[in-house]
Amino acid sequence: MSEIRRLVLAKKLYLHGCGHASAKDEVSRMLAIHNFDNAVEIVLKCVATKQELKPAGKYFYFEELLNKIKELSLIEQIRGLHEARNAVQHQGEIPSMETVIKYKGYVEDFFKKVCSEIFNVPYEGLYLSQLIEYTELREQVLKAETAFEGGEFKQCIELCEDALISATFDEADIFHTAGKLTVHWGASEEFKKIISEDYPEKYKEKDFYVVAKELSKAILQLGQAVTGMQFLDEYRMDFLKHRQIIETLDDLSDNELKDSAEFSLNFVTDLILKWQAEGMLRRDKKNESTLFNGV
Repeated sequence: MSEIRRLVLAKKLYLHGCGHASAKDEVSRMLAIHNFDNAVEIVLKCVATKQELKPAGKYFYFEELLNKIKELSLIEQIRGLHEARNAVQHQGEIPSMETVIKYKGYVEDFFKKVCSEIFNVPYEGLYLSQLIEYTELREQVLKAETAFEGGEFKQCIELCEDALISATFDEADIFHTAGKLTVHWGASEEFKKIISEDYPEKYKEKDFYVVAKELSKAILQLGQAVTGMQFLDEYRMDFLKHRQIIETLDDLSDNELKDSAEFSLNFVTDLILKWQAEGMLRRDKKNESTLFNGV
């Protein structure tokens, strides 16, 4: 794995910690400190690799990394974070919100300095889209990231929506997979018959043909909605918030646009990576099926 990709993973871990920090409850504060410390350790190991350093044993220990790496900024602050992590992990201490915010800032500053001074890349250029394996989706999310960095927040949100639609209907084929689950868990023969494309055609010469066609499509869409949303899992509420952002896009202030763009970008990227990890994006496009064809 390239060092830049590992830095991207570290940034992802750091941002995950920022999400916990925003939650503010005790467990989230503990998780935030863990994420911050783990992200720093990955960054340190990237630096060690670049500087061709070797551990004394099989693996590098945290303090050994700090001692061996040259020209490292914010060493004492990073050491303090590691000590705070140890207190959380080994003593069950709950960090204060002030402590979490303090180390959130230190880690970001540390990360930025390492990127610019050691790897000669901007921290902002560590795009999480690099983790997406599928070219079209990666390019779509990259466009949204670029728009965000350029201050084009409304465009960023719109590009996030495009990427989400593409992932759902083109790359992941969520509804087809959901249809397979519906079949397995007992969809009746009547249900399968009504949503089939052939069902309305038997009434083609009848006055209610249009109604039968619309009803069949409506029942299909209801089935898609009910079974498809299960693939959101822990992102259900985030999806609703993203939809609210889309629906109120023209009414958002400049500050709200920036916060909303950051939220939507993180949500869409995280959801795509989740579906990627679950294998939801892997399918043969040459044998595409219609939506809910498995039912």
